[in-house]
Amino acid sequence: MRRRVRTDAVEIAGDGLTIMALLRLAEEKTGQSFLDELLDKDKGLLTGTIILVNGENIRLGQGLETRVEAGDSVALFSPAGGG
Repeated sequence: MRRRVRTDAVEIAGDGLTIMALLRLAEEKTGQSFLDELLDKDKGLLTGTIILVNGENIRLGQGLETRVEAGDSVALFSPAGGG
């Protein structure tokens, strides 16, 4: 995903946004589409996709409806390819 977005980090003021809204903003800010690497056709997380908010996996909470606050750190890991 880093190659596609061409950056290691994107800073976004997303206080109170859901993860899904934040991801859409990140696509807009970078000018690169990457949600297809993270989400399935029903807009759920692809198997193997990991999104952490302050080190906590969103799958263990509210998933894509998880809200972020000012100062939160969000890390994205798309499913690994190969075998």
